[in-house]
Amino acid sequence: MVKRFILVLFFTLNTAALFSQKQTLFTDKNYIDSRSVSLAQDKPMVIFFYATWCPHCNKMKNEVFTDSTVTAFYRKNFVRMAVDATSAYGQELRAKFKNKFIVTSFPTFAFIDTEENLLYCTSGELTKEAFLTQGNDVLLPENQLPTILKTYNADPTNADKCLKYITTIRKAGMDATSVTQSYLASLKPEDKFTELNWRVFSNGINNFDTDEFRFVVKNKDEFAKVASPSRVDKKIMYTISETLKPFVDNVDTVNYNKKRLVAEAFQIRKVDSLLYRFDIQILSQTTNTKKYQKVTSENVQKFSWNDPVLLYDICNTYYETINDKKGLLQAAEWSKHLLSLGESLDKYVLTTKLFLKLKDYKQASVYVQKGKALADKMNLKNEEINTLLAEVKKHKV
Repeated sequence: MVKRFILVLFFTLNTAALFSQKQTLFTDKNYIDSRSVSLAQDKPMVIFFYATWCPHCNKMKNEVFTDSTVTAFYRKNFVRMAVDATSAYGQELRAKFKNKFIVTSFPTFAFIDTEENLLYCTSGELTKEAFLTQGNDVLLPENQLPTILKTYNADPTNADKCLKYITTIRKAGMDATSVTQSYLASLKPEDKFTELNWRVFSNGINNFDTDEFRFVVKNKDEFAKVASPSRVDKKIMYTISETLKPFVDNVDTVNYNKKRLVAEAFQIRKVDSLLYRFDIQILSQTTNTKKYQKVTSENVQKFSWNDPVLLYDICNTYYETINDKKGLLQAAEWSKHLLSLGESLDKYVLTTKLFLKLKDYKQASVYVQKGKALADKMNLKNEEINTLLAEVKKHKV
């Protein structure tokens, strides 16, 4: 028994030791202490910004930071520290470097020299191979931000140098609009239609309320020839979506409506469809049911007629918030069309509820019985359909 106990204890201690080794490449440390080591050893520092809930961070901790080649390389070439970016100290450190890099996602790795200059910054989960490549690249002066900036400043009209500078500062979370605008302004309009210039624009302009963005929309066919139609469309839609989405999420109707007018002026059907979806999303979170009803009644068949998920949400919103007969009749017709796109129990339930709200018990009876038949056929237990069936029977239809 004593021997068995010693073996179990030995195994437990060794397991704990092995687990602790997983956390030794990047451990939580004080920045001032880490910088002192960086100065003493004359090595650049790499700060790992993570969040405890981030699966990508945890995967790298367990699979990348434990690799012997990775650990040997980073221990030799960098002073390393980790910080929980969501903690009070993490927020303090982010604020300290906000003019050099911005942590917007996890994991983020910031490479800093002994003078606290940012050398390079990157975000996202990396494989062992990519993490090693990243570290090797950072050690080369030509890949470091101070050198890239110096090279760009020496020739700001050079597309390759401009693109490298733009992509580097963008990876650091910084805005590259002014740099891109300055470069594009140096070109004649007809000289802008190259694949390289498209990449400069695509990486550097992320505000659709700019002359540069309007130029691309106006000349999208020309840019499509040097890039591709899908790349141009994707850039336009992504930029508009990413600009408007925060206003929608925060129900900021004032700023949303201002920017919406700019996007609407492009007169692109895909953009109009996106605006419609944002319109009904933000309106559904306000008390302006009349405007919600107006927007949907005018656009359902144009933009959501064959989208069962969106159409279901609209019909359900009508059921929950709209009380006038005309609006409810419209929603009931939409709901019937919804069923034509494919049967489901929840669609029958919603259609029945709409007709009950209209006090059209005959139509309600039709759809609740169809719903009941579908439930029985698929052997589904649904208390709501039974409750609705009982409600319809009260009216002796």
